[in-house]
Amino acid sequence: MRWIIRFFMFLVVVAGVAIVGLLMIPGEKIAQIAKEQFEAATGRPIEISADVSTTIWPVLGVRTGRVEIANAPWSDNGPMLAADELLVGVNALSLLSGNIDIRRIEAISPEVLLEVRSDGTPNWAFEGVAPSTGSGETSTSTGASIPAFTVGKGIVSSGGVRWLDHQTGTDVTLSNVNMELQLPSFEGEGSVHLEMSMNGVSQVLDAKIAEFGPFLNGAVSNLSADVSIGGSTAGFQGRGGWMPLALDGAVTADLDDMASVYKIAGQTPVSVPRGFGQAIAVKGNFTLTPEKTVHLRGATLTLDQNTFSGDVDVNIAGNRPNIQAQLSAGDLDFSSLAASEKEGGTPATGAAGGTGWSRDVIDASFLSTANARIGFAAQSIDLGTLKLGPTRASATLDNSRIEFDIAQIAAYQGNVSGNFVMNNRSGLSIGGNLNFAQLALQPALRDLAGYERLIGTADFQMRFLGVGNTMHAIMNSLSGGGSFAIGQGELRGLDLAGMLRNFDLSFEGEGKKTIFDSAGASFTMDGGVLRNDDLAFVADRIRADGAGVIGIGTQTLDYRVTPAVALGDGGITIPVIIEGTWADPKFRPDLQAIIDQNLAEEKAALEARLAEERAAAEARLEQERAELEARAAEKLEQELGVTREEGEDLEDTLRRGLENEAKDALRGLLGGN
Repeated sequence: MRWIIRFFMFLVVVAGVAIVGLLMIPGEKIAQIAKEQFEAATGRPIEISADVSTTIWPVLGVRTGRVEIANAPWSDNGPMLAADELLVGVNALSLLSGNIDIRRIEAISPEVLLEVRSDGTPNWAFEGVAPSTGSGETSTSTGASIPAFTVGKGIVSSGGVRWLDHQTGTDVTLSNVNMELQLPSFEGEGSVHLEMSMNGVSQVLDAKIAEFGPFLNGAVSNLSADVSIGGSTAGFQGRGGWMPLALDGAVTADLDDMASVYKIAGQTPVSVPRGFGQAIAVKGNFTLTPEKTVHLRGATLTLDQNTFSGDVDVNIAGNRPNIQAQLSAGDLDFSSLAASEKEGGTPATGAAGGTGWSRDVIDASFLSTANARIGFAAQSIDLGTLKLGPTRASATLDNSRIEFDIAQIAAYQGNVSGNFVMNNRSGLSIGGNLNFAQLALQPALRDLAGYERLIGTADFQMRFLGVGNTMHAIMNSLSGGGSFAIGQGELRGLDLAGMLRNFDLSFEGEGKKTIFDSAGASFTMDGGVLRNDDLAFVADRIRADGAGVIGIGTQTLDYRVTPAVALGDGGITIPVIIEGTWADPKFRPDLQAIIDQNLAEEKAALEARLAEERAAAEARLEQERAELEARAAEKLEQELGVTREEGEDLEDTLRRGLENEAKDALRGLLGGN
């Protein structure tokens, strides 16, 4: 016990001697010694102002005035470091051996320039200084590295950092930099707490580096980090290096403040529809390569309410990220793609008074944020106006144009294939070429147009193109064409057979319906107007043909159906006009056509009667002519003494009688018998 007390007393005496010795040394001398030691260790000039004083509290050390460390000789951008004040605290006992063990170092308002020459040489590569030997000493071999040091606590307050890379053209400035560094051993673990601001966004970094010194000199080390960027956070656990920058490990990120992330990346924040990444969460195995490519394996990616899993590769070296991914998902909600009516606003109206499409501007600027090729499978997709089931498709985003290639989509009890395109390169356009097989019409038309009266399944092919920055403009510019074929189904709201049989409009309305066997047509679209002239509708004892226009942009109908109903051996045809809005269509018989049809029947009957009367008159005339000929023949026979032979015309009999009389007269003149 006495030996312990004596040893403790010895330490106190040594500390006292050290303090007295330190206080007896002038500040200028201390500055000169520090200057010589630093320049000898780094080969880099340092300027320390004459305003140097010794301190006892809170640590034994010195406080300087302005300090400047010269930049590399090849740079003309000012000093590598300039600080208003520098406070250095040391272990007093280490002074007896001539070593300086830094317990605390604090830089007040430092400005740091980290610069990389065009050939890749950094300005922190000090001339003639080799990597640490591991014992705290350095050698003077041809290599260059940061010399070994230890810091009980290093503090930076109100500082700034500029990163200037002449290789890549990067020029980044960090302001309001506050840092706390703890490095008990240069070769061991170091920890850093860093607060700073970049592009007006506050950031906080907490990092631990397992082999701090080698990491500073470019070696790869185990490390962990937690970062906050505005309201977004991220974490990393793995290995990495920074000469060049490379990381490999597990990553988590909750990017709830995407506006701050965009600002940090030097991009203008864009308005992204909900479901496409207003907030992003990422979890997976993360790799960042020196070639500026990012790889996620076994990743979970959440974009707002949508969650994907799979593998993602991102190249961030170009003007915009290039993304390659293969993802799978459960239920996806992209309903924000369909512009909604403004809350509390007045809906637009079509030309015929129907509820029109939204006039809210569709912001498609998010299409310019990246290039991508993504393959994905999902259990369901909600596109707002369309509800899709299990889906296998791919999406290619290239220079503000995205194309969805659909291999298979289960939709409305059927299947869909084809492609769908959104192009915002020079104004927004939407188009595609879609094929629907066995589509259930009632739910599909309800979602697309709010129309629920047609029930059945259909095969449907359609190509379309719409241009405009609102749904109203797009629907009023639709062009294209297609065809459809419907099997057995039902048309609600209209008892077509009853209306025709009874000529009664009461067969149209709630509770009425027409069951049909088939229906089909082809159509064209231009300027938001659909035209058709070959509708064929077949039901029990009914056939209907149709032609007309459907205003897709105005949500109106102007269509004429001509149904024919079989009644016994005959039938009846009453053309029906369908007009009005999609929400409230009106059905009425075409009275003018009915009138024209009845007049045509009466005309035909009159012509038939006239033909009969004409035939009867001609028969009577023929009979009278025959009777006259008979009486004439009888008289001729009496007067001329000639008998009419069978089949002989009256004219021939008359000629023969006259010839006989002439012969008799001639014989009398000649005196013959």
